[in-house]
Amino acid sequence: MVSFYPGPSRLDPHLKHYIQDAFQSGILSQNHRSPAFIQLYENTWTTVRSYFEVPDDYSLYFVSSATECWEILSQELGQLKNLHLYNGAFGEKGFNSNVSFHPDTVIGLPFDQEENPAAQTYAAEVIHLTQNETANGTQLSGDWLKELRQKNPAAFITVDATSSLGGQSLPMASADIWFASVQKCLGLPSGMAVLMCSKRVIECCKKIKSGHYNTIASLEEQFKKRQTTHTPNILGIYLLYRVLSERIKLNELHGTLKQQAKEWYALIEQHSLFEPLIHNKDVRSDTIITVKGNPSDIDRFKNHCAEKEYIIGNGYGADKNSTFRIANFPAHQPLEVAFLQHLLINFK
Repeated sequence: MVSFYPGPSRLDPHLKHYIQDAFQSGILSQNHRSPAFIQLYENTWTTVRSYFEVPDDYSLYFVSSATECWEILSQELGQLKNLHLYNGAFGEKGFNSNVSFHPDTVIGLPFDQEENPAAQTYAAEVIHLTQNETANGTQLSGDWLKELRQKNPAAFITVDATSSLGGQSLPMASADIWFASVQKCLGLPSGMAVLMCSKRVIECCKKIKSGHYNTIASLEEQFKKRQTTHTPNILGIYLLYRVLSERIKLNELHGTLKQQAKEWYALIEQHSLFEPLIHNKDVRSDTIITVKGNPSDIDRFKNHCAEKEYIIGNGYGADKNSTFRIANFPAHQPLEVAFLQHLLINFK
């Protein structure tokens, strides 16, 4: 079975060897205060920082999911004046999580999924974004993020990059917080997320008393020792280290996926039954291809793929019944992509 579901999705093809290496190394039996784990954390952070070009004054934390990241950020930064810019179901869920904690300090500003919001100066202390909206297959460009940073130098900017981290080259210095679950572009099993924070947001959070356990301050206190606040997903950390250590450069990978996305959209535009959900090419996602059609045709195509042992994603949110989604992630192999495209081209 080959999964093109937009997460959890196809695993990195080298994972079975990495898992065996992890078992044989003994790291999975080490506790999270041991020298062996501390060294693994250090090696992973060095690799993550280099691969994604993360500024030196940022920190890396490991938590359970991007959903937990919403909660951590809501508990602390929600006490400031927050603004959520979103155009889809996952961005809206992040907003709803935050407003449930702090209804008086959090506002949402939805924008049309076919357009980028204007990169302007906002009267907010914290600006929350979903860089790649998994629900509808849209994205905010790196240039847009840079412009937003320039116009809001004092605000803390947080970015949910769950559907793009590991598949797109992103301007890390343009936000104070980046987070993502690992089961999409990173090609890892679900059950872990990375959370990266700048020094200035860490210093702010140290002054905020939320009364919760997994605070930025407590995560940072352990990070300085290359330890964690809780028993972590050691296998997930090891696999992240191995995958990023042996992947091709991110810019090259991003270019490949971008070209592949163009091919997907071109095929869909020519199809007699389907069309891209997003018509504005400037905001289409490079990693989540969302296809619109008649619900009965969509069901037939999903079943046809399943018969060939290929899984594609259901629609989500408002477009649940009228769309399907195809992941365009690094772990998908060229022959697998070609076969799924063949199924699409010949489906009538």
